[in-house]
Amino acid sequence: MTRSSGNGEIMAETDQETLLSKTEKTAVDEFMLSEYQTIAAAHFDLHNGLRQNFRFYLGLIAAPVTVFAIYKDPSMEVFKLPQVMLFLFAVITILGFLMFLNMINTRFDIILYTRAVNGVRLYFKLRAEEAGHVAFEIARKLPVEKNKPPYNEGWNRAYTWLFVLIGVVNSAYLYVVLQNLQRSQVWLKWCGAVAVGVILSVFLHFGAYMFLSSQRERKEIPGVANSK
Repeated sequence: MTRSSGNGEIMAETDQETLLSKTEKTAVDEFMLSEYQTIAAAHFDLHNGLRQNFRFYLGLIAAPVTVFAIYKDPSMEVFKLPQVMLFLFAVITILGFLMFLNMINTRFDIILYTRAVNGVRLYFKLRAEEAGHVAFEIARKLPVEKNKPPYNEGWNRAYTWLFVLIGVVNSAYLYVVLQNLQRSQVWLKWCGAVAVGVILSVFLHFGAYMFLSSQRERKEIPGVANSK
């Protein structure tokens, strides 16, 4: 009886030591906490950067309005622009597409950081399960899937409609450029060239988004294979 009691005490002490070792903060825990804080801060910085890029884009597409005000020529028509204005519209069309690509990649970086934060959250979920803390899972609200959200966010996300808006505006500026070129009979003499150009512009924006999102799903970080 005494030996049995002694063995029970030893087993209880061993279980307590095991539990303490599982609940004690390790070097990996410290690293994951630091990583979480760093990624979360960078995540919000990227959001601010995306908003600043969009404000810059709004300033870019508003430039012709400023030039119109400077010219103060009531006879000026949108489809009969002087060469300076036509050049401005062409430059805005090109820069607008480059801004579109930049904002898409910034959004994809935000998604990458969101996935990374989810992965850190998953680590602490597993640590809580290992230590027997059920309160973590009960209180947890944010996701732990490190492969979500998807890079192709679909039509139910506000960012998708933001990119649609930019694509439409860029295509509208291209329409103005092509209409002016056709009326001046410089390059475009085929009556359907303007419509084809605008449609190609729309598909270029759509195709760029689809291609870049699929590329990110296959390889999130250039030169680094995705983890399972």
